[in-house]
Amino acid sequence: MSLPDTLLACAQGAIRVPICTLEAPAGWYGHPPALTPIWSDGSGPTYIGYWKHWFVDREPCFVEMYVEADGMTYEIARTPAQLFAVIAMMSMSLDDGITPELEAFADAVGLDCLAELDALSLKTGDDPKGFAQAELFKTLTPLHSMPDSVTPYSGDFPDPSNASRAWWKCSCSFEIVDRDMPTPPSVRLPAWFDPLRDKRTLFDEFIAAGRLDCAWLTLNSAGWSIADARRAIVQLQVKACDEAFDQVVAAWLAVADVDAGGY
Repeated sequence: MSLPDTLLACAQGAIRVPICTLEAPAGWYGHPPALTPIWSDGSGPTYIGYWKHWFVDREPCFVEMYVEADGMTYEIARTPAQLFAVIAMMSMSLDDGITPELEAFADAVGLDCLAELDALSLKTGDDPKGFAQAELFKTLTPLHSMPDSVTPYSGDFPDPSNASRAWWKCSCSFEIVDRDMPTPPSVRLPAWFDPLRDKRTLFDEFIAAGRLDCAWLTLNSAGWSIADARRAIVQLQVKACDEAFDQVVAAWLAVADVDAGGY
């Protein structure tokens, strides 16, 4: 996925995160394969990780997913540096400032703006809307940090404030949980957004039609047992013939324990 070594070290637990509730390697609480977890918090449970849609023209990003809140997923960062800054802001909010553990984390990942973030945290705490004031977030601002202003969001996550973009063509159900998303009156949402639609049957229809993009978005929408999702992603892998995707499939299958039930 061309991610920096520092991020991989965080995901493996080699770089210690300065927040005691976050664990790495991440635990398995059930998540779709679009998510590659970096940290998990078992008390939610929640995930913080890399979000990539395959076979779809979308910019990858970093998200927080709330497993027990119907898999609600927010874009919290668009670059690794922003993600490290989010972790720093969370740490400063929890510990009322910069701790030795945070300093060690910042040194390990190359985050050199702790003083700026600390000053900002005194004004806005860990409110994501406040992050846009930091230099790291002034360009490529993630959706969860977009200020309430006329500044347009430039990313690819489904944006409730943009009524002109056809977000439904390249998004999945977890990205719009608890969001009032605009759609023209003439538009009928794709079937993968329908909570009553059998996802396995729909997935098979898209595979038969050669629509790997729609099959992928169906696989990453709510309504799957882990057992069915495991079989489906292997079908998609056979059709894709993509060595990079093969590695994603192998990694997800290695953790996707059917005891989690489904997503």
